[in-house]
Amino acid sequence: MPKLNCSLCQQPVDSRNLVSPQKMENQILEIIKQERPEWPGTRGICPDCHEQVRAKKFLNYLEAEYRKISDMEQSLVTKVARRGRVSKLVNQEFEAQMTLGQRVADRVARFGGSWPFIFIFSGVLLAWMAVNTWILVGQRRFDAYPFILLNLVLSALAAIQAPVIMMSQNRQAEKDRMQAQQDYEINLMAEFEIRDLHDKLDALRYKQWHELWHIQQRQLELLEHLHKELSHPEEKTAEPGPYRPPEL
Repeated sequence: MPKLNCSLCQQPVDSRNLVSPQKMENQILEIIKQERPEWPGTRGICPDCHEQVRAKKFLNYLEAEYRKISDMEQSLVTKVARRGRVSKLVNQEFEAQMTLGQRVADRVARFGGSWPFIFIFSGVLLAWMAVNTWILVGQRRFDAYPFILLNLVLSALAAIQAPVIMMSQNRQAEKDRMQAQQDYEINLMAEFEIRDLHDKLDALRYKQWHELWHIQQRQLELLEHLHKELSHPEEKTAEPGPYRPPEL
């Protein structure tokens, strides 16, 4: 079989192994022309050069897809590539960054939404009305019926307490968003790892089938050699060469 030089690396290759430009994909031809503008595009290339260009095509595709994803997903891909840790204690990190006012707001909201607050507040209301209705009878009452001062105090308390509770709820919603983002990163990383595990299992299965096929071919060669020696003992047949493990 005559040998021809590859039009890219100039290495001699069997002519039947050269890949013709007419059989290449347009993307592969564009990559070759970008890297080698002087390439005529009329002669074939060797299988090694063809595989290198195909690998570059897939790398370009992956880079284009990588630029489309969000910053959070890019950070996750970097962690997966570096085998970094995704899980973290969101509550501790969030609480470590809270200011004094935020801590006070959380405590006020926590106390304002509890049964002790309801009991204490109800007792204060009953005591206020009892003092201004029965205890200070015949004396100057500071808030007689219909308890206008009490209504003013309640309105002011509600006006102050509502924004404090809303601030605490907003921080809790932000903490929930951080927890949801972490759960998404963990699930996405688990999906990547499972997919990678499937690829490894497929590669291992392919390798095993490849080795079994070569072992079977080797057994057939030995059986044919043994059959020739038994059927024609007067003829000398060449023994099969040593077994070589297949290369993947």
